[in-house]
Amino acid sequence: MGNAREWHVPSIVTVGKTDDATVTEAVKILKEFDESVSPQFPQLLRRQLYTYCGLYVQLQDWDAPDEAAAVARLTGDERLVALDRRLAGVLSPYDPEVENPSGLSLAERFYLWPGERLDDLQQVHAGVIVNRMETSAIPEVSRLFANLDATDFPRKMGTLRRQVFLYQGIYLHIQDFERQDSKEVIGDAWKESDPRFLQIVDDLTPLVPPYDASGGQLATRVYHWAR
Repeated sequence: MGNAREWHVPSIVTVGKTDDATVTEAVKILKEFDESVSPQFPQLLRRQLYTYCGLYVQLQDWDAPDEAAAVARLTGDERLVALDRRLAGVLSPYDPEVENPSGLSLAERFYLWPGERLDDLQQVHAGVIVNRMETSAIPEVSRLFANLDATDFPRKMGTLRRQVFLYQGIYLHIQDFERQDSKEVIGDAWKESDPRFLQIVDDLTPLVPPYDASGGQLATRVYHWAR
């Protein structure tokens, strides 16, 4: 796109395991922190917590030059480190045997369509689709999204930003919408049956099989805070 409205705010995505009891405690911890301490970090723009089939996905949007700078801020301030310690008491790592040099269970972003910048993140809702994926599929999945995003389809659907992450075989497709109900947005795309949407679904299906074959793919947002 190449204009001043592009949204280059880096997102930090962490992944792990949870259940109904522990996620309730995690939400309590985050709410307390974001009401009292987060205002002291003007670079922290938004935090969201999602759950899906025993997983949690935490998204943090930072006003930083890149992901590395955002991670440095997360790991370099004792107040944020202390928050992660508290969360570690109720949220479990996805695989305790895997070492994370940063101390965070970070998902790696391999695709970004920046979309248009919005100043009020309170009005932006992220839809998080969870599937499985092998690392070898990254080039083809990236190509499919790049081809789709080169058309007018993202704006037609109302997509403000698209990011795709991978974490230990977990595929996370994150779209930001200016509507609060991402399930409704995606449902409308099915109803409208745009051939481009139907085609990418068909193309992605063998590359990103379901994480849980018994249900849908959309995670549930359980917590949201924005500056």
